[in-house]
Amino acid sequence: MTAVKPVLDAYIELNLVLVMSALVWSGARFVLSRTALRHNYVVQLRALKALCVCILLSPFLAVGVAGLAGTLLPGQAVGFGDIAVAAYLRGDIAMPATQFEALLNTRQRWVEVALSGEYPLLTATIAIAVLISAGLALRVGRDALAIHETVRTSFVWRRSACVDIRLSDRITVPFAVRGLRRRHVVLPSHLLNTPRDLRFALAHELEHVRARDVEWELGFELLRPILFWNPAYLVLKHHFSRLRELACDQSVITRKGIDARDYTACLLDYCARTVSRGSPRVLNVALVSGGKAKRALRQRVLALTDTPAVQARLTTVFLGLTVLFAFVLALGSASIRETGDWSHDRLMLSTVVNLERLEARNQGN
Repeated sequence: MTAVKPVLDAYIELNLVLVMSALVWSGARFVLSRTALRHNYVVQLRALKALCVCILLSPFLAVGVAGLAGTLLPGQAVGFGDIAVAAYLRGDIAMPATQFEALLNTRQRWVEVALSGEYPLLTATIAIAVLISAGLALRVGRDALAIHETVRTSFVWRRSACVDIRLSDRITVPFAVRGLRRRHVVLPSHLLNTPRDLRFALAHELEHVRARDVEWELGFELLRPILFWNPAYLVLKHHFSRLRELACDQSVITRKGIDARDYTACLLDYCARTVSRGSPRVLNVALVSGGKAKRALRQRVLALTDTPAVQARLTTVFLGLTVLFAFVLALGSASIRETGDWSHDRLMLSTVVNLERLEARNQGN
C-alpha cells in the first residue's frame, strides 16, 4: 500500500489537471470564437497542442511555482490546503479543529479507503474499471497490429528522407502512420486511376505528417486505457480530432497549386464513392456515416470556404496562449499538490487538534 499510494496520488493529480485544462480550453475557445481567429483552425490546433504540452509539464511547472513563491514570498502558501490552514489559524474559518482536519484530509482518506478493500461496492467498481482499462489496452494493441500488417503487406511507391509512400489493395481510404523509425503514408491502389484524387489525398496525409498529428493521435490513444472515464480527457481528445482535420484541410489549400474548390469537390466525391461501397469506416477521414460524421463533413467544407487568406500574427498569438496556459496550469497544479512537509501552520493545527481532543476526553471523564 505504501508503494501504491504515491502512484495513486499522482494519478489523481493528473485527472484534476485534466479537468482544469478542459475548463481553460473552454474559456480559450470562447474568447477565440469572438475574434478574427474563430475560423483559423491552424491557430486553434496549435494552441490545443500547447495546452497538452503544459499538461505533461504540469508537475515541473508546479515545482517551479512553489520554488519561486518560496524565494519571492517566503512563508506564503501556494497549495489550497496550506492556504486553508493559514485562514483557519487566523480565525477566518469557524469550525472545530477536528472537523477541519478531517475535511482537510478528505483526499488522503479517500485514497486509504480505496486501497483498504473494506467496501465491496467500491472494490467492485475499481475492478470493473481495471477490466475496462485492460480491454481498451488490448484493443489498442489489436489496432496497432492491424495497421502494422497493412503497412507490411503494402509496397513502397515513393520514398523520401523521412516518409515512405506506400500503395495497398487492402484499404479504401488513405492514412498516415508512424513506425519506430520512419513515417508511412499508405494509399489505396485504386487512386492511381484518378490522378486528381491521388494528388489531394497525398497532400492531405503529408500535411498530417508535417504537423506531427500522427504522434499526437498516438499519444491520445495510449492514454485512453487509463483516462477513458474522465470527461475532460474525452473533451480534449474530441476537440483535437476535430481540429486536426479542419486545420489539415486549411493548411493544404494554402499551399501553391491546391485550389480550394477542387479540393472540396474531391473530398465530397470521395466521401460519396466510399459510402456507396458500403465501407465508410476509416482512420483519418471523417465521412458521412451517421449524424456526427455528417456534421463533421459539413464543418470541413465550411472550414475550407472560411480559410484565412493571411495567417497574421500567428506566432504572437501562439506564444501568448502558451504563456497563459503555462501560467494557469502552473498555479493550478501547485495548488492541488499534496504537501509532504510539516510547516509551522500544520504543526499549529495539529497542536490545536490534540488540545481539542484532550479537552473532549477530559469532559467525558
